[in-house]
Amino acid sequence: MFIAVVQFNPKVGALRENCERALAMIDELATLAYPPDLVVFPAFALSGAELGGLVAHNAFAAEALDVARSFIQKASLPTLIGTVLPRPALAGTRFVCEEEVIFASGGKGNTLGFLDMYTTTEMQEYVESIQIKLHGLTLSVVLDDFIDPSAHYSDSDAIISLIARPYQETNGLLTSSSQIDSLRTDALSNRAWVVVASLCGGEDSFVYEGASLVMAPDGSVVDSAPPFEEYVFTANLTKHDESPDAASTGEAQGARSGARGKKGRPNLPEARKQDRKRILPLLPYEATWRALEAGVRDYVRKNGFTDVVLGISGGIDSAVVATLAADALGAEHVHGVLMPSPYSSEGSVADAEALAAHLGLKTVVFPITSPFQNFLAESEAILGTQGSDTALQNLQARIRTVILMHLSNSYGWLLLNTGNKSEAAMGYSTLYGDTAGALAPLGAVYKTDVYGLANWRNSRTLAIPQAILNKEPSAELYPGQKDTDRLPPYDTLDQILRLHLEENLGVDEILEFFSSYPIETNIDTNLVLEVLHEVSHAEFKRRQEPMAFQFDGVNLNEHRVWPVTNGFEDHSRDIIAPTEIINYLSMMYREVNPGGRSGGLNFLDN
Repeated sequence: MFIAVVQFNPKVGALRENCERALAMIDELATLAYPPDLVVFPAFALSGAELGGLVAHNAFAAEALDVARSFIQKASLPTLIGTVLPRPALAGTRFVCEEEVIFASGGKGNTLGFLDMYTTTEMQEYVESIQIKLHGLTLSVVLDDFIDPSAHYSDSDAIISLIARPYQETNGLLTSSSQIDSLRTDALSNRAWVVVASLCGGEDSFVYEGASLVMAPDGSVVDSAPPFEEYVFTANLTKHDESPDAASTGEAQGARSGARGKKGRPNLPEARKQDRKRILPLLPYEATWRALEAGVRDYVRKNGFTDVVLGISGGIDSAVVATLAADALGAEHVHGVLMPSPYSSEGSVADAEALAAHLGLKTVVFPITSPFQNFLAESEAILGTQGSDTALQNLQARIRTVILMHLSNSYGWLLLNTGNKSEAAMGYSTLYGDTAGALAPLGAVYKTDVYGLANWRNSRTLAIPQAILNKEPSAELYPGQKDTDRLPPYDTLDQILRLHLEENLGVDEILEFFSSYPIETNIDTNLVLEVLHEVSHAEFKRRQEPMAFQFDGVNLNEHRVWPVTNGFEDHSRDIIAPTEIINYLSMMYREVNPGGRSGGLNFLDN
């Protein structure tokens, strides 16, 4: 059976647009000399993902149903495609949309049955896979998941997985060697073809990784798609007892000569040698850069923009964001604004100009000295004071944002924020100043990783001047300012932030971690207390930070949501380990039986 795998990049909610694009791709495949017997799209191909509150909107439910029926009628080739369809909820007055797979063939078709439309409760029985017969082959279809290793598909000729998997660093990337070997094991153990059709592209804070593939029953990769990009490829699937046609696209060694070790155990090294198309794992910074690039491109274009604008300060953050934008959109669509102040160094202006020259960016120089000094004069005349030191520093950031938003409104350019996760965590930013922007490409990236990304990008072609990489970070809002005036060195700060934010550790747990650290650090109780205090008290600022991408770590806009009005302050205490908390609990509660409590507090003196 000749199949085509479509790695698809839909737009969330644009059901008709996604449907028309998918039908056009199918029509193009139908013009091939040997049209495929089956076209496979990923999960959510018609609807896009993540859908958020759309899933509970009746108008969206009606549209999803209408578009699904239209797709079935118009698909010119047999096709499996993921979407969402409504099921009744709340006694049928409201509907909720859930995942489903449509099979269309010859103007007819139906759903495979992953969604139970007769169940109105929140909990539905999970369907592991659904089998269909096509062209003499038995196909097991798995929706939005990989193959369950405990499941058996020995009666299947092929296992087709329709997935939509957000990028979560290289540990989860489909090109990682561990993930590929897991799929090899599935193919060898079940002596079946493995087909993975994966969603790709960016949607708000998510970036779907793509990297679809077809694997033969011998565990070898027949063909695959690049990560993050829309792509179509074909492969020839044969029954267990057949030899594949070497002349067909996607030739592969048959299952009869599969890579098996002693006692039938999968021989992964042998399977790797037989790959027709080698899948190379992406390096960590390479993978993140490409994910960020895809996310920026799709956020801008899917929201109807062509160009972006950002301030270029001569610092590392704006340099990396400018380079990302140029890679994603083309340098001709990126507009850099240099806004020197009375405190800007000559080196920063020169470095910003050098960056723009390397990237080929369009730039404008819009000094803020005059509006800044005019405002101070007006403040002196009206209030009798120019304002506090903090007010004067923040005023510069806000004037710069006024300029950027003026350009954005005047020319229809989308404003990119240049902040990073370390600064957002610590509140090292100015509300209505450098917190402005529609999207923060580095909002999920710690400062130390910003340097890692910059160095990786420079290893391809020189984009970011070495002077920017070498200079000490500074906002340059007063003479001689350095970030370390208010923050610990970033390599130290990020270690604490990662433990607190990603691992949810408190003061004592962080100190305990560093007490057993193999390398001596200068991290002590006071430093940890100061960092956690700043993180807690910056909650109100983070509520107004721009959207950031959701990768493997904690998203400060969505996951780390502590109360803004919050009197809790962590401190050093005697309780550290969970066992000690349990011991304290045993002093408060009186056990009546294993797993049970008396229901009352025991206030007996100890």
